[in-house]
Amino acid sequence: MPQTPRIHTDTILGGIVHVRSSTRHRTLGIAVTAIAVVAVVAGVVGGQAGASAPAAVRPPANVKGLKIMLTNDDSVQGVKADGSDGQGLYEVRKALCAAGADVIVVGPWGQQSGQGGRITTDRATGLTVTPVTPPAAYTGDCAGAASGGHVYGVCNSNTTCDSTSPSASPSDTVILGVKSFLPATFWPKGPDLVVSGMNWGQNAGAVVSHSGTTNAAVTAHELGKPAVALSEELDLSCAISGTSCPAYTPGAAFTVKLLGRLRRAGQLTKSLLLNVNFPHISSGETLGKPAINVLGDGDMLAIGWTGTATQDGGSYKLGYPSVRVSTQRRADTKALKANRISIVPMSGDWTAQASADLTRIVTAFQ
Repeated sequence: MPQTPRIHTDTILGGIVHVRSSTRHRTLGIAVTAIAVVAVVAGVVGGQAGASAPAAVRPPANVKGLKIMLTNDDSVQGVKADGSDGQGLYEVRKALCAAGADVIVVGPWGQQSGQGGRITTDRATGLTVTPVTPPAAYTGDCAGAASGGHVYGVCNSNTTCDSTSPSASPSDTVILGVKSFLPATFWPKGPDLVVSGMNWGQNAGAVVSHSGTTNAAVTAHELGKPAVALSEELDLSCAISGTSCPAYTPGAAFTVKLLGRLRRAGQLTKSLLLNVNFPHISSGETLGKPAINVLGDGDMLAIGWTGTATQDGGSYKLGYPSVRVSTQRRADTKALKANRISIVPMSGDWTAQASADLTRIVTAFQ
């Protein structure tokens, strides 16, 4: 039987991010952040944390004691065999708690892939936070966490979430968790850090603006919290036959190291916003080194619709994914195809420098 073709998909999609700035000062700030992350990544690979400084003033190179809110866009259910409904979140939770972090999950009740930065505006039906019992394989992972390792799902309902409840969005969970629920229940100052993922499928390239995973991190960044979005590349054979699905554990282990190095370097500040993608490593392949990348202008999964139409309307169904190659040399999509861990520093700022023509046109109205 011919081998299933490897098509790089996105969890049906991932996150925000055109890093553009309207001022030289803002651009310089983003550049400095990127340089700092480069140094941290080099430390993860080479085992060095950077230049020496007095030990007494340096944070530890680990995640012990960090108050981390964990969310995703795959849901908090974690029961599907292919790992598509939250297994990645539970693997990250397991790794962080094992390393001493204080982790609380506040995530979407149901699947929210491709929801971007959507927020709930329904005044009649609010949002409800409901305790969730983790899947059996992950039940005791965070029992020793300072706050008890609680897991919560958020639904768009006025009553306790159940199997019929519509889900809150990833951005909803961050806004509620950071601003209201966690300060009122566990952490008066909210979390130290928000981690979103690990997502079932990569969030790389132009499609990132549609991602629930990455937009959850962007929302946390907007609220003044350091944030990291995590995704793992999906081989199409997982979606078709349930084979070669994301492993999650290597990416979760790397995440613990990366966060520890960022903490040591003093980078867990409100300016930190990273989009991290882990490659799918097939049998016989080797994982490459991490790389600092830019958001590609291509797609590893280009969504298209097929159907028929007349002037009276039309009906369409989601078609098969296609690939549009990024033009940038350092694109995240190219790094993933080369089996490298891609790390894209982001600003969450959509502002662009106005062209001379646009400035002249607008000025003419005054």
